[in-house]
Amino acid sequence: MEWCRPQADVSQVSSVLIYRLCFHPLAKHPGPLLARLSACANWYHAKKGDRHEWIQSLHAQYGSAVRFTPNSISFNTVSAMDQIFRSRQAGAIKSDWYECIRGSAGGFESTLTARQKARHAVKRRLLSHAFSERAMKDYEPRICKLVSTWLDCLEAEAKGRDIMDLGEWCNYLIFDILGDLAFGDSFGLMTTASERFVTGLIPKTTGGWYSLGYHPLTKSLRYLIFNTRLGQWIGGQSFRDNVRFRDFCIGKLNRRKAQSPGKDETPGKTDMFEHLLNGRDPETGQGYPMGDLACESVLLMVAGSQSTSGGLAATLFYLAHHPEKLSKLRAEIRTTFTTESAIRYDGGSALMTLPYLRACIDESLRLSPPTPGHLPREIVGNNGMDIDGDWFPATTNVGVAPYAIHRNALYFPEPLEFRPERWLGERDKETRDDLQLAFVPFSAGATGCIGRQLAMMELCLAVARLLWRFDLQVALPSRNGPVEYRIRDCFVGDGDGPFLRLIRSPGSGF
Repeated sequence: MEWCRPQADVSQVSSVLIYRLCFHPLAKHPGPLLARLSACANWYHAKKGDRHEWIQSLHAQYGSAVRFTPNSISFNTVSAMDQIFRSRQAGAIKSDWYECIRGSAGGFESTLTARQKARHAVKRRLLSHAFSERAMKDYEPRICKLVSTWLDCLEAEAKGRDIMDLGEWCNYLIFDILGDLAFGDSFGLMTTASERFVTGLIPKTTGGWYSLGYHPLTKSLRYLIFNTRLGQWIGGQSFRDNVRFRDFCIGKLNRRKAQSPGKDETPGKTDMFEHLLNGRDPETGQGYPMGDLACESVLLMVAGSQSTSGGLAATLFYLAHHPEKLSKLRAEIRTTFTTESAIRYDGGSALMTLPYLRACIDESLRLSPPTPGHLPREIVGNNGMDIDGDWFPATTNVGVAPYAIHRNALYFPEPLEFRPERWLGERDKETRDDLQLAFVPFSAGATGCIGRQLAMMELCLAVARLLWRFDLQVALPSRNGPVEYRIRDCFVGDGDGPFLRLIRSPGSGF
């Protein structure tokens, strides 16, 4: 009866496909036929790096709720964002996909990978010490000093080059800032080339476990890659890049630990490591286990570097491609500050309230968000969850992709246009409120990016000081129509360039 087995297998597969298409709880929701039958399309686009664009195209075709795997729904509405991410009563937690990040970090738990809400809350309270208002005041002059070094390096580099890859230099700046703030010492990427390789490791590393988490056989592959010696062969170059990046971060952490216990030797200088090492949860009294501290350090480097450097590169790209917006912003900066060194981000500084500067940064983050893709949440509990008027059962994966909601014309008319003026009150209050709620470059709610304030400080200081000293010019004029700083979706966004000319401004004294 061996001949019966192939028929039985075909019958079983057919039954699964018919169930997913016709009888599954999500069967009524629209989406591509292949996506409703299999998770292969989702994995393919994650592997390719255009998953955010694919999901956005599905929303454009099918509407505000799209079924893009047999058990996954993507939304692009404010109401869904509120119900899934912002509501304290949300019946959804981080999905099993986050186990790939945890596995890549050696199995230890961090704020990013803690799936249960109570565990995440403990981690976040500990991490909050490193992002407190007091910490921000300590970080600001150090960021200013490094931005000045960055501009000096750019000026020296520009003398020998007609066109510069400012994307690379954005990476060098943000990495050096993170080195100083996290471990008490800049990595020196702006001034020396020996460790610049690390900037290219992040998208390679995150892209590997990002696509692995969406593989149809993810649980089996995850076990083999992270728990057996087969990992280096199955994971390939991505596995080796992950190990190399993790070793780099842990090496910096160990070097910092070897310094004076819990204190940087520079008076008045505190780094994130000290906050994390000495911090205690006010509710439980617990601190960071050393394994989790190492994991947190690695993921701080991922989230804190690529997201901010990508946002900075995108802002410079859009300004250079829209000279009239660039001129307007440079005029705002020039009429507000008398010298470059006066551009600060401390209490009462005018930089914190420059409306057009913030509008340009926000509009750039809208078009090219640091984390562009759908971050999955798994519905838990016996009662399921209501989202946008529909009920979804437990185990359903749901989410909102920033790239998709940022292109929803309901909130952002002419969504492909770079129009900073949309942030300056050109519409009624109710519509402005929706615009703000739909703007989620750093996610939202209890699991939103804890470093958002630091990122905005870095972006405002870098953009304002650079535009005080330089004008920007695109290397190749753009074609007619909207231009986009295209990014690859590797969990964090990864873009090329921008490739620009830096033109020294006359009378740009320090």
